[in-house]
Amino acid sequence: MSPKEKISQDDFPEDLQKQFILVEHRLWRVESIMAVCIAAAGLIGSYLILFFSDRLWDSPGWLRLSLLASGLAITIGAVFWWSYRWVLNKRDTRDIARLVQRRYRLLGDRLLGIVELANEEKRPSVFSPALYRAAIGQVAEEALKLDFKQTINPRPARHRATIAIALIILAVAGWIIIPEAGLNSLRRWGLPGADISRHTLVRLDGFPIQRIVAKGEPFDVNGSIEYRSFWKPETAFAQFRNNKPQTGSIKNGNINFKVPGQVEDGNLTVTVGDAKEAIKIRPLQRPAMRELLVEVKLPDYLKYPPQNETVQAGFLPVLRNSKIEFRGRVSRKLKQAQVTIDDLAAPMTIDHESFSTNEHKVTDTSNFAFTWLDEHNLTQAAAWQLSVEPIDDTPPRPDLSSQGRSMAILETEVLELKASVNDDYGIKAAGIAWRALGQAEETALKTVDSLTVSGNGTQEKEMSPEFFFSPAVLGISRDTTVELTVWATDYLPGREQSRTSPIQLHILGIEDHAEIVRQKLEEVLQNLEEVSRAEENIAEDTRELANSDNEKLSEAETNDKIKNTADEQSDNADDLKDLVKEGANALMEAMKNPAFDEQTLRDWAQNLKSMDELADQQMKAAQSKLGQASQEGQSDKKKEKLAEALEDEEEALEELADLQEKVNKDLDNLQALTLAQRLRKLSKEELSLRKKIKDIIQETIGLTPKDLPSRYSRANDRFTKSQGRTQEKAVELQGEISRFYERTAKGQYGEVSREMETEKTGESLSEIESQIDSNISMLAIRNLGDWAGKFEGWAKKLEPPKQESEGDSQGAGQGGGEKKEDNLMKLLFSMLRLRESELRHQQQTMLIEEQKRDSDVYDKGVKRLLEMHADSMLELNRLQFENSEPSMLNPLQDTFDSMEITDNLLEKPQTDTATLTSQTETIRHISDVINLINEEIKRDQNQQGQSKSQQEMNFMMAMMAMKQQMGQGMQQGQTAGGSQAGGTTNRTATGLNGDSAGKKDSNRTISKGSGNSAKLPEEFRDALEGYFRAVEVIEEGKLP
Repeated sequence: MSPKEKISQDDFPEDLQKQFILVEHRLWRVESIMAVCIAAAGLIGSYLILFFSDRLWDSPGWLRLSLLASGLAITIGAVFWWSYRWVLNKRDTRDIARLVQRRYRLLGDRLLGIVELANEEKRPSVFSPALYRAAIGQVAEEALKLDFKQTINPRPARHRATIAIALIILAVAGWIIIPEAGLNSLRRWGLPGADISRHTLVRLDGFPIQRIVAKGEPFDVNGSIEYRSFWKPETAFAQFRNNKPQTGSIKNGNINFKVPGQVEDGNLTVTVGDAKEAIKIRPLQRPAMRELLVEVKLPDYLKYPPQNETVQAGFLPVLRNSKIEFRGRVSRKLKQAQVTIDDLAAPMTIDHESFSTNEHKVTDTSNFAFTWLDEHNLTQAAAWQLSVEPIDDTPPRPDLSSQGRSMAILETEVLELKASVNDDYGIKAAGIAWRALGQAEETALKTVDSLTVSGNGTQEKEMSPEFFFSPAVLGISRDTTVELTVWATDYLPGREQSRTSPIQLHILGIEDHAEIVRQKLEEVLQNLEEVSRAEENIAEDTRELANSDNEKLSEAETNDKIKNTADEQSDNADDLKDLVKEGANALMEAMKNPAFDEQTLRDWAQNLKSMDELADQQMKAAQSKLGQASQEGQSDKKKEKLAEALEDEEEALEELADLQEKVNKDLDNLQALTLAQRLRKLSKEELSLRKKIKDIIQETIGLTPKDLPSRYSRANDRFTKSQGRTQEKAVELQGEISRFYERTAKGQYGEVSREMETEKTGESLSEIESQIDSNISMLAIRNLGDWAGKFEGWAKKLEPPKQESEGDSQGAGQGGGEKKEDNLMKLLFSMLRLRESELRHQQQTMLIEEQKRDSDVYDKGVKRLLEMHADSMLELNRLQFENSEPSMLNPLQDTFDSMEITDNLLEKPQTDTATLTSQTETIRHISDVINLINEEIKRDQNQQGQSKSQQEMNFMMAMMAMKQQMGQGMQQGQTAGGSQAGGTTNRTATGLNGDSAGKKDSNRTISKGSGNSAKLPEEFRDALEGYFRAVEVIEEGKLP
């Protein structure tokens, strides 16, 4: 056969070709079914996944989109797979032959061979068409014996069809059972991006999206349920964050959960069946009170501005009848607020987080309960309770605790009373009130302008007024006991005065005052004896230690004993120093009493100076050497120091013995002086009583006591009581004089004692008392005069002779230097006393000036002040007469001239600034004299060395300075207090010309040099500087 002969598949037998067509058709059907089933399974499967997913949860959009995309992808993949096989790359006869080859291996290989030979491109270039046709026929013959349909396996198609049908059946079943859910899932599957809510078989309703709850507190969550299908679960679950779920029962379609307290934000998931509801839980603190302010409008009588206070606790005290209004702020914006006052509720005004109440008047105790609701509907845990308690305006509280309950002063003194007053709502006024005790009828308390101060409005709640009480200014006579109290008032209408507990003030005459001073100095002597006995014991211990052998001195126990002895010596020196202070206090009181002459004062000043020097020198030296002995390591040196200490102690004992002897002698003289003064006082009392009886005798003579008019009867009773008191004093004095004689054995004291006994003093005076009581006036007058003379005569006998100073006793033989110093020292004491007197007069002038509205008090005060000032002028005149120092003549005359100006002003009477200025000038002149005396003694000291007078003067000046630091007034039995040097007042004196050196304009050149100061006691040095500063203040024209 020619090679160019055409052979193709058309040359295959018809039956073989049919076989190939049959396989191809069968393969198309199988693969088409597979493609359709895969596409259906992909779409329906992704839908069913979403359907079942929605039953379990709310499938999110990404899942829905993924499912739709996967279903579409499977479908598209199936279409592409089928199209690729049957459209894009359709199978030919060779591909079918390969399928047959896989099923029928032997025939398949030959069948594939003839198919390839039919392909011109595949067959070899040289082949035999005859042989090819023979092969075709042989293969075709064999192929007809086989069923090519078996070549295509339908099982994959069946499997896929089964899956697809199952999915379809499942989808249809779901639609039939729960068509709403099927349709909802289809919509959600087909439109994954659309906001289509999931259809649940159970529907939850009534649950909030967000719930704000109280932090840490349990809360309820409520909602309702709707069943949409056959499925009706009976249990609900709620879970907060990852906490353990809790169950809740469903009753009548409602659900309630009691959720434990939470402190952090989170979601509470409620699950019932396939329904879930997420509730955002936001725990917050309950709205709390941040601050509560109250505006208090106090009662009108106080005239206070509104008071704003912060309420800190549940109790608020408010003055009764005040009006209050509350303003508060809580921690969150408010929705509503109310206050309940004693079960009566009222809304409050709110503004954001603040609230305010209406005005409320406080009359009784009220309970306020504040409640509120914030913007989140949270309330406070409990109502904010406040108890408003009305308080009363308490009375003012005056106090005079710095003073004793019983004091004594001279009638001429000015007592400074430092009071304190406190009140809760302002002091209106305060002052001193007094009344004399021992009167026939109890008198009302008295007040005067000078003893009254007004408050500076209702805001002044504390006051520390200083009052100056002058018996002379107020017309209170000596030998009177005054009940004195501090009073205060506030602004409450109708309030009575509040008063301190009364103190008793004994107004003394110079006689009684002198006796008190004597008693105080006697105590100094008694304590001096105690110091002496202690020093003897110390010296005995030191002697025993000094006589110890070396072995014993080296023992630690002996060294401890030396230290203890040194401490005892130090304590004894301190006790002696304390005695000096007590004596100085008594001496300052004595300087105010004219009953004590200058020489008596000098003697006691010298005694005190000697005591002070003894404590500073011998006792301190002994203490120092004992201390050195305790530190010595060698026994010989220790014994040497002990011997030196013993020597100092023995010297101190000698000095103490001399001091005791001198002090005892001075006390005897002082007691004689005070006894004489007291006898003179009895004489004056008898004469005064005699005069009073004579003044009314014309009205009462011849009448029996029953017939006396009432006013004369009361007078007669007073006279009788007065005589009774005189009789008691006389009997007491008689006993003291008798005991004094027994102790001293001095003749004049025994004489007076015997005469008083012979005269039967007690019985005779009692007889006069009976005569007065029986209104036997003429006989009583005569007897009173007789006894006044007897008392005066006895006083003269008892009065010690005038003492002379050392300079006087030694006469001119000692030279003019000591005599001059002695005279100057006497003058110094007198000028110091005079200066203190003028300071008191100036204070009294200011007090009298403040009494001008009370003419009676003013006139009596001026009259008494004139008398006291006249006494001072007489004293100055005496000093001028006795002065023998030429350098003092002009300064003393200048002082007298200034006092005379004051005297003329007081006679008008005039107590204003002009008088105060004149008194300030007088005080300046007196200070100049004191300074001049100091310079004179200093000048002599520079020439001769420091003299005894210089030391005495320094010591005395230091004691005067100490007086500036002493308290005033004293308890009964102690020395009386008095005005300090200058004191204070609420008035100001006019400044004067002249400089601080004491110049009077440009003509005077007296300086204030104080001299070269000697070694002063340590406790007096600072006081002395204060004294001279006080002098400078006075000389500069300021108030004393």
